Amino acid sequence: MEKLLKDVIKGLEDKKDFSSRWCEYYKPECRDYLANYGDTKNYCGHRCEYCDKYRWVVDRAKDYEASLGIPWKEVLASWEEDRDYWFMNYYSESNQPLIDGVESFVFDTLEEFRATVGHEFICPCCKGISTNPYECNSGKKVGGKVCDWKSYGLFQHDLVFCYVKSLKKGEKMFIPVSLQVDGKE
Repeated sequence: MEKLLKDVIKGLEDKKDFSSRWCEYYKPECRDYLANYGDTKNYCGHRCEYCDKYRWVVDRAKDYEASLGIPWKEVLASWEEDRDYWFMNYYSESNQPLIDGVESFVFDTLEEFRATVGHEFICPCCKGISTNPYECNSGKKVGGKVCDWKSYGLFQHDLVFCYVKSLKKGEKMFIPVSLQVDGKE
């Protein structure tokens, strides 16, 4: 959590980004509000994009805690371990979706995940069966060329989010054949 807080404060103090992200009222005590936000839900009251993003991240980690029973600080620490680019881009609905629908699956262990998911996945583009959950290798043609759709591309649709609690990790992937959701094929 400290790394994220440090990055947010740096952005607030440096003011090298778009001025719409800055807080014209930022003071050093705002750091304390942010540092304690997860426990108090109090913040300085100013609305800036940096602080809003920080609060979104903490709130999302708390949503995961409610859904998974894993302390939100551990969830956030896991995200921060994986983050290797700017927090404003990393933290998003695409990377940290809510775990609340028919398109989310939670597994206690990696072994349970592997046993349940299997080795066949439905490509959202060609609807063929891929043995790779992230890159289509079905061999089916779409528009005259062999499909090479990626789950991590710009257009992320008809994917599921699978979370493994023991690892504190989750990923979006093609729909496993074994977990077809609402008739999606």
